[in-house]
Amino acid sequence: MRPKLVIVYLLIVIAPLAAVGWLGAALARNEQTMVAVRFREVLTGKLNDTASNVAGLIEQRERELMTVSNLSALSPADLRERARASGIVRQYFVLDQEGDLVYPSPSGELMASEVEFLRRTESIWSNGEIPGPNAESQQASRAVQSETRTKGWHVGFWGSGVSLVFWWRDERGAVVGAELNEARLISDIVGILPETTTPEYTGRMSRSRQDDCTTLVDPKDAVVYKWGAYSPNAKETPRADVALFPPLQAWSLKYYSPAAPYGQGMIFSVILGFTAFGVALVVLALYFYRENTRAIRDALQRVSFVNQVSHELKTPLTNIRMYAEMLDGDLGEADTDTRRRLGVIVSESQRLSRLINNVLTFGRNQRKLLTLHRTPGIIDEALRSIISTFDAPLNARGVTVDLVTGAGQEANFDRDALEQIMGNLLSNAEKYAPNSGRLEITSHQNGDTVTITVSDQGPGIAGNLRERIFEPFYRVSNKLTDGVAGAGIGLTIARHLARLHGGNLTLEPSPRGARFKVTLRATMRRSGGTP
Repeated sequence: MRPKLVIVYLLIVIAPLAAVGWLGAALARNEQTMVAVRFREVLTGKLNDTASNVAGLIEQRERELMTVSNLSALSPADLRERARASGIVRQYFVLDQEGDLVYPSPSGELMASEVEFLRRTESIWSNGEIPGPNAESQQASRAVQSETRTKGWHVGFWGSGVSLVFWWRDERGAVVGAELNEARLISDIVGILPETTTPEYTGRMSRSRQDDCTTLVDPKDAVVYKWGAYSPNAKETPRADVALFPPLQAWSLKYYSPAAPYGQGMIFSVILGFTAFGVALVVLALYFYRENTRAIRDALQRVSFVNQVSHELKTPLTNIRMYAEMLDGDLGEADTDTRRRLGVIVSESQRLSRLINNVLTFGRNQRKLLTLHRTPGIIDEALRSIISTFDAPLNARGVTVDLVTGAGQEANFDRDALEQIMGNLLSNAEKYAPNSGRLEITSHQNGDTVTITVSDQGPGIAGNLRERIFEPFYRVSNKLTDGVAGAGIGLTIARHLARLHGGNLTLEPSPRGARFKVTLRATMRRSGGTP
């Protein structure tokens, strides 16, 4: 198969595969991005649900603390006993009207736990971060607030721990509060989180804990609790990260998984579809390759057969023509009818010879075997001889040849090739320009270049077909040519032969009819007998 055809078949396979592959990859990326966004939204929603559960626990602690009646009326001993009895409170405190500590009083007798409490919460009292009733009312008045705060949270850090302080206004109007037991709070939070052996459901995606995990992280980025078997490395970025609600906003929930648990089905579908499409293209290309190869093989066989038949016909046809010409020469002047009949035989045998020569020349050209055999001669003499064989058929069609010679110097050229070129041009004039009057043929020799023009007075050829008429098997279709027999290879062969001579055959613009121009490279004979 020709290399160009192989390249075409490769492009038929590779170009669609590349286009489909690019589109499939883009579609997979877009789909994976959309699924990733949806998956992240589902995960964030799930983590927010967990954060809401933690917020619900904090609200429950608020309600439990605020149910204590008249906490400001209790004695220090009662407050200490109540703190020891409560599992959720580490230390109670009471403020006076100005926001100063009444209990535990920095100036009074303190237990060790109370001293530690004052150290942990020193910034609260020194900065007045929890105002007393009077100070809060004055601040509210200055800010023109519609209502006074009745409770609030304060979060501080002490060492490696967290001090979580809640304050509120009791029935007596005093500001009281409590520092929560951090260990108990963490234990209660962990108690409402999923167990490590429970499957985690994220929307419609149900996944076991074998390949993911969720962590509860404190303000210092230390993992407080983890559920799920996966263990992320220290530098791994979570796939979803949600902060808890106040007052635990410094805490967060983080979800990890080793690989994106989404989009795999889409990628697999794209790969499967791409593979199927590729296989279909390859099969289709192989089918066309086989059919084209078979068509080329059949065409070559037909061309070979036609060439063989044409070659076999050439010898008996030459004999018929030769003996008809001999018989014509032996007849007397009185045998007019017989000479006319012999003239028809000779003329038709010559035409058949030209057709066979065209077929044989075309076949050799297709096989790259067409060569020239240059011999010395005079082109004008060759033209006269060629035209003489067309006198009878051209005259019968109402066409008279007018030869204007100008190539009378001896030169090297292939006489058979010139005969075939001119034979095809004259044959076309006979077939396509009948009853057109004069057929003008001129020759001109300029150094090694010979120019021959053949101009008829027929219907002519449209300008847009100036090159197409030289294509193999192409024939102009109109009312003058549809009934004319021909294979459509005459002009093709004539151009090839002209180009083998170093020249060309072209259709020149003409006001009327068709004007063909033949140029040949015919090396002139120099003095001394050498070309």
